[in-house]
Amino acid sequence: MLESLPVPNKLARTSLLLGLLGWFFYLLQACFDLTLGLLLAAVTAGTSAVCSSILDFLPFVLWLVGIIAGHVALGQIRQSGARGRTSAVWGLVLGYVGMGFTIFLIVIIIILVATGVGAGLFYKFIPTLPKHFF
Repeated sequence: MLESLPVPNKLARTSLLLGLLGWFFYLLQACFDLTLGLLLAAVTAGTSAVCSSILDFLPFVLWLVGIIAGHVALGQIRQSGARGRTSAVWGLVLGYVGMGFTIFLIVIIIILVATGVGAGLFYKFIPTLPKHFF
């Protein structure tokens, strides 16, 4: 007699999808900032920053929801024996690595700003910049 396979856990797939989407939007944001974002900022005098700000926070939110979904999925899989453990684990890995990377970059930026390294770099590359600008 054939035994039916357990139904795959939908939250596990959701966790994996959100982890992948978070990285997709993170890379999209980086490409936008380095290409079109620079051009738009110059042309619109910075009003295009709204689009960039949305792209900055979207991966973080996707990773956070993916991590929550992954933990809930693992709990459900443990109780019901459903398939999808690998998807949930990969969703958690992608989410935690993305969140860790984001927190690392924020700490580096805070350290650079607190030590004044950022302003020093601006003055090195743009010597005519007024000293009160930063």
